[in-house]
Amino acid sequence: MTTVAKPARLASYRDPNFGTTVRRITDVVAQFGGQYAKPVYSTMPAWNADESYLILYVPGQGHKLFNGKTYEFIRNLSISPADLEHVYWSATDPDALYYPSGSTLKVYKPSTNTSTTLKTFTGSVSFGGDPVYGDWKSDLFGLSGGAGNILWTQSTATQKTAASTGTPQIGSSGTLYVQGTRVYSAATNALLRTLTINTSEHAATGMYANGQDFWASVQFDGTSATGGNGNLIATNLTTGVNTTVIGESNGWGYPRVGTHMSAHAFKNPGWVAVSMTGSPTGQRFLDQEIALANVNNGVVCRVAHHRSAGQEGNIGYWAEPHVNISPRGTRMIFASDWNNGSTVDTYVVELPSYKP
Repeated sequence: MTTVAKPARLASYRDPNFGTTVRRITDVVAQFGGQYAKPVYSTMPAWNADESYLILYVPGQGHKLFNGKTYEFIRNLSISPADLEHVYWSATDPDALYYPSGSTLKVYKPSTNTSTTLKTFTGSVSFGGDPVYGDWKSDLFGLSGGAGNILWTQSTATQKTAASTGTPQIGSSGTLYVQGTRVYSAATNALLRTLTINTSEHAATGMYANGQDFWASVQFDGTSATGGNGNLIATNLTTGVNTTVIGESNGWGYPRVGTHMSAHAFKNPGWVAVSMTGSPTGQRFLDQEIALANVNNGVVCRVAHHRSAGQEGNIGYWAEPHVNISPRGTRMIFASDWNNGSTVDTYVVELPSYKP
């Protein structure tokens, strides 16, 4: 990892090791008088469906709306989700941001700066711990809390109880959901299969080019029968087959700590962004890196150094890069403390295929 001077807000640099364009899009001190500005989480889209809007989070101040292409700040969002991560852009409507709040499911519309209640439940609801972005039709939601473990279908305004315990994590196709290691039919609640991977590790859901759902995860205690250890193991939720994309069995070595992935490139299915912390020195491959992998064919591209110490540094959680892929898969947004510094800002990798 070659030393690079921290750029000014909106300025970019060419990553000296990978040749990609990386742009700084926030100056949390100058803009907000804060200490950290970052994507809310890897598994919840930062950009809306047409990439015209972008949402970030500043601790102590809340969620903030930006222009998704110029990166200029628009406004603070007056929303109160169940958790900072529980903000879910529609994959079809650019003017819809869903979030659970108390006992309700709401939708915020940037065009009018207003929120509307879609459904009131009998108890509190949330998207669960470490939620993953689900149905790309924005039709089926998995919720849990005081109201139980729920499947809510927006198009038909129908609710039913999920098959087992835990928040239902909806597959991208909207035809199935995951609870623990069990995969169920969304239509009938029938058990389809039991997964052999550890589903409690960091993970994301996505879709192959053929329309089948996958579960992308990091695995630290895998076996040859379960896909082994790796920074990216892709599990086909239709067949149950595990495929090592970045892992020991295909030469990438033992997985790096601080791994998160993002798989909601719903306009370019199969691409997954992965951020890895590893050693803060960045002298081994994958340390301090962001990779872009295609689970359809196994292609892996190392695209940038994020230059953030994450949990290995002074700041800890708020400095986790939490890479987040854009709907078209041509940009990746991430947080960085810039070599274990005292503040965290947000940066974007703009790939050559990105056209504003």
